[in-house]
Amino acid sequence: MASETVLASQKRTWTRRTYLIDREFQLKYIFMLGSMGAGSMGLFGALAWWAHTAALEAGSGAEGFAGMTILWLTLLAVVGTATALGLFGLVFTHRVAGPVYVMNLYVEALAAGHYPRLRPLRKYDELKKFFDRFSHAVERIRAREADEAQALAQALSAFQPLASTEEAQAALKTLEELHSRKREALDKPVSARHPIPPPR
Repeated sequence: MASETVLASQKRTWTRRTYLIDREFQLKYIFMLGSMGAGSMGLFGALAWWAHTAALEAGSGAEGFAGMTILWLTLLAVVGTATALGLFGLVFTHRVAGPVYVMNLYVEALAAGHYPRLRPLRKYDELKKFFDRFSHAVERIRAREADEAQALAQALSAFQPLASTEEAQAALKTLEELHSRKREALDKPVSARHPIPPPR
């Protein structure tokens, strides 16, 4: 009985991990990094084999030369691989950091109470699916705010002639302020302090 309780608790604490969350995005860059590493190591192996073959053809006196050649080829392969992966990392992070930067600006605008018109990402940017969902969500919220602002305007025009008491006029004033805030949030453009960069 005690062993069954231990097994049940172990089953509850075990959780399955999903490493490929976005398969297309992750597999694309896994394949690219693997190909770059395999290609650079293949080139190094071919050059090392060439140095070894050249030493054998030259005779026994060339072993030291072959060893130095392989050493220099190893250093060249390390530097070349590091440079290639560094440049690849720069391009990749730019394609990810750019959309994140733009979405941060949009989130700041939303937090300030504005609904900016979202521009599409650049041609080679990543996170396009996420950005499309984000844009769709913002547009739906904006459309709902516009509907509510229109409903408030209709209610105000209907109730203004009927507001004869001070309480009714105060309530109408509150509704007018709410309507003004909603219209301002919908109509006011993004602050010039945080311009949204156009797609390139």
